[in-house]
Amino acid sequence: MEYIKQENESVKNYKIRLFKNKDLYELTSQQIADLINKESGDNYCESTYRKWYKAYAEGVNDTEKEFVSGDKLLKEYELKQQELQKERYKFFDQRTAYNKNLRNDARWDNLKEILTKSIKEIKPYLNKNYDNIQYQDNDLLVGLNDLHFGIEINNYWNKYNPDIAKERLEKYIKEIISIQKTHSSENCYICANGDLISGNSHLTIALANRENVVEQVMGVSELFSWFISELSGYFKNIYFSVVAGNHSRLSLKDNSPKNERLDDLVPFYIKARLQNLKNVEVIDNNIDNTMSLINIRGLNYLGVHGDMDNMGNILKLVEMLPNKVYGILFGHLHHNVSDSTQGYKLLMSGSLMGIDDFCIEKRIMGKPQQLVCVCDNKGVRAMYDVIFD
Repeated sequence: MEYIKQENESVKNYKIRLFKNKDLYELTSQQIADLINKESGDNYCESTYRKWYKAYAEGVNDTEKEFVSGDKLLKEYELKQQELQKERYKFFDQRTAYNKNLRNDARWDNLKEILTKSIKEIKPYLNKNYDNIQYQDNDLLVGLNDLHFGIEINNYWNKYNPDIAKERLEKYIKEIISIQKTHSSENCYICANGDLISGNSHLTIALANRENVVEQVMGVSELFSWFISELSGYFKNIYFSVVAGNHSRLSLKDNSPKNERLDDLVPFYIKARLQNLKNVEVIDNNIDNTMSLINIRGLNYLGVHGDMDNMGNILKLVEMLPNKVYGILFGHLHHNVSDSTQGYKLLMSGSLMGIDDFCIEKRIMGKPQQLVCVCDNKGVRAMYDVIFD
């Protein structure tokens, strides 16, 4: 006889509890059947109840399996969705970075095109040859820092503009030639350690005022080209290096990439401008645009601007380089300094600009100045403070 009678939930739960705890209660199938018959008033044999429970248990297991399987599939789906979302974010980030690089490259290429066009329209410099130039075993290290070309200053202590910048460099040339004759220096290493242009480091440079900044780059590059050309006849070789300063950023510090600074266009211009001067070499920064490593008579000199470094973090700075360093060249603070610390020679060349509004507000007094060092295979042998009154 098939067991098809509809039963109330209490009897059903009673049967389930008895069979599920059969071993615990130490009951046989017949004893369970007797208990159920007594509770329900039925008279089914133990086989009927046993088969019913087996079917019930298998149905519960299948339901649980389906639930577990469905839950697992849902979790796997959620994980795949998360991975897909991550990949989408990666793609968006990569596309943003790619587009930013394209914009930067396009802007950089545009600036170079403007400079290249300007160079082609200018009469090239030619080698100067002077007689009776004597050479001995030493070279000159010439600081050329913080010109801030393009700025206009007119206060009680100082006047400065592009014309005055050239006047001061004319005096500088005479002083360098005089030092060369005194020491019969063979080669000249000109280190332009940043802030070559005034720039606009406190406001984002938009397309509307970009030409003004390009004019600054072209102006200082042409000034340097003339400066190097005038000195080229007095030395066997002239080496020129540039590091980027904080005033040549294209935008605010937090929005401007470290390697996007207009100082980097100066060597590009000078290379093209002085290509006919065979004894002039522009040293490429093969480390980073904020560092320049030059070798004078077997000793390495590291040039930095000084906005990222100071005389207190020398060890951190030199540990970044694989080469042993003898001296570190600074700018940024607008005055000449010579010191030795931690076994390194520290040289800071001043500013051609002189006192501006910032100096007045901070009550900082100082004259425009640059530093010239006489170097041999033992290092710096003499130093000259060149002051521009």
